[in-house]
Amino acid sequence: MTERLASDLLFILVALLVAAVLGLIIGYFWGKRIHLKCVALENEIEELKNKLRICNQEKEKLLPLFDSVAAEQVFMKKIPQNDLSIVEGIGDKIETLLKKRGIDTWLKLAHTPDEEIKNILLEDGGPSYAVHDPKTWATQALLAYQGRWKQLKDYQDLLIGGK
Repeated sequence: MTERLASDLLFILVALLVAAVLGLIIGYFWGKRIHLKCVALENEIEELKNKLRICNQEKEKLLPLFDSVAAEQVFMKKIPQNDLSIVEGIGDKIETLLKKRGIDTWLKLAHTPDEEIKNILLEDGGPSYAVHDPKTWATQALLAYQGRWKQLKDYQDLLIGGK
């Protein structure tokens, strides 16, 4: 009886040892495969970052140049570049709220959905900012970004309190 138990235990130990060795071998190759995938992905990320950097440099070359003189002629006051308060409905407080959230240029404002802006106003400004309606802000910001000052002024003349 004890010989049978000893042989069964030996068999179990050998089986466990074989399973452990197989597990180590499989784990080694599996880990190596995963590591190679990670290295490939990291290389791809670096390539994409380089492409993004090049695209941003090209984009900078294509951006319209800010003409402060043309803006001043239309609005009869000096307009700093990316001054969000030029947008009808945005004052100093709202401009500060938007800039805290990273919306610090006319182009970023033009590409931010009005629902997102509304949420920023409510979350950061509180319920008193619920009266503000940002639905025209993107259009105004795009006109400012493009340097279409006369069109911006004409559009704002049609608006009542930014609406």
